[in-house]
Amino acid sequence: MKQSIIVIVLLFFAAGMAHAVPTQADEETDLNALYQQIDDAISRSPIYVAERENQITDWKNRLNKEKNVEKSVQIAEELFRLYQPYRNDSALYYAEVCISLADSLRRPDLVGRFRSMLAYQLSDADMFTESIEELHSVNKAALDSMGLVDYYHAWMHVYGELGSNTQRNAVRLKYYGIQDAYRDSVLMVADEGSEEWLHLKVDILCARRLYQDALELSGKWLQKVTDGTHESAYAAFYRSMVYDKLKNHDQTCYWMGKSALDDIRCAVMNQASLLFLAERLANDGDISRANRYAEFAKACNQTFCPRLRAYQVNSIINVIEKNDQMNQTWANRLLIIASIVIALLIMALIYTLYQLKRRKQF
Repeated sequence: MKQSIIVIVLLFFAAGMAHAVPTQADEETDLNALYQQIDDAISRSPIYVAERENQITDWKNRLNKEKNVEKSVQIAEELFRLYQPYRNDSALYYAEVCISLADSLRRPDLVGRFRSMLAYQLSDADMFTESIEELHSVNKAALDSMGLVDYYHAWMHVYGELGSNTQRNAVRLKYYGIQDAYRDSVLMVADEGSEEWLHLKVDILCARRLYQDALELSGKWLQKVTDGTHESAYAAFYRSMVYDKLKNHDQTCYWMGKSALDDIRCAVMNQASLLFLAERLANDGDISRANRYAEFAKACNQTFCPRLRAYQVNSIINVIEKNDQMNQTWANRLLIIASIVIALLIMALIYTLYQLKRRKQF
């Protein structure tokens, strides 16, 4: 009987451990090897950019040759998707091309969806007033389920950004409350397992401190995406956020680095993961690498949008401050060492003079 009880307890313990520990891949992390991959990817960045430019040129040629308006809408949307994480101004342009083509087809459902996509893009570049104006012009009643997802998602994003940018606590709470309401709306209309559904579910689980459940869902998300894509970078970023909540430094850096690596290889210019990784490296004392990553991410983000956004500026400033602190620390150490050396030299000189004086006396 006692043996049976022990076996049952051990089985429950093993099951609990299997649930608590994510995956074998998560346990084995070689951060130095990952950072070397990122360094190599940065050096090859012009090649990745050229590949994206070739894709864009190919789709532009298709659009110029296409006579069918419905097919032109699909091509213009593909161009918007290609530019969306790459160059903000061009993404805005092709979103407006999509709206114009959809309007010529008398498709208010498509017009509303494309306006919602445009609004999200505007919000992502800190153009909040323009984003809200676009959303107010959407005919919500004409939207299908896909359009509703984009519509609610854009509203959720703009209010989240407004909340994070205000310095007034009461206003922040108000905006975050509206953001939460739109998050619920997205979850009501999004397909279960879609990217929108997954990232919001991970957010909710983390907010409820159900971190192991968030990791489990994140693992399923990573299985759905193709490795080395912008989608996999997005999934990896959210996994890093879960590990950050768990205060797991190495896993946070690993998945943040994996996200950055995938985005670099996809020529994504709207860089967030690499900036956040640079901050962590600076905090760890790896100032040289932190500076390289921050400078590269800054150049990427300025390609995406000439004006850096608030969180980007803050991250870069944090890296610079850590660099200044490190330099100041070294300067202080050198000053102390120099002072000690000078003091020893003075003492040696005094001793020498003293010895010379004694010899003269004798």
